[in-house]
Amino acid sequence: MARLFLQGSFNVSFDELKTGANDFIGSETNNIVPSSKNDYWNASALAGYALDDRTQIQLQYSYYHANNYFDNSAFSQPYGAESEEHGVIATLTRQLTKRLRWTLKYGFFNNNDILSGHHNDYTAHMVYSSMQYRF
Repeated sequence: MARLFLQGSFNVSFDELKTGANDFIGSETNNIVPSSKNDYWNASALAGYALDDRTQIQLQYSYYHANNYFDNSAFSQPYGAESEEHGVIATLTRQLTKRLRWTLKYGFFNNNDILSGHHNDYTAHMVYSSMQYRF
């Protein structure tokens, strides 16, 4: 299995914006200016395999999740974000000559934007190709 490689990552962000106006009127649940939370987490995994000395393939998956929406519209502006995104990318790379490398990628992405009432949801396909020449 010397030709196989794996990579993974996991990130969490705890982010909250507070100002002196946060305690202006009411409690945390009915405040004119509540604390604005922007927590999220994302994870990714990548697996690659060298088919031969000049060709390799990769498969990558990524996930993003935010669940911070706070509907304060009865008192003020609603704050926070709430969305979920999945992405898969398949890559083929071929070393054509000592100095020339070709890459072909296909990606599929799905996003659910709860905050917009799902009006900004999307499913997207990506096709990408590049040539790299090293001097």
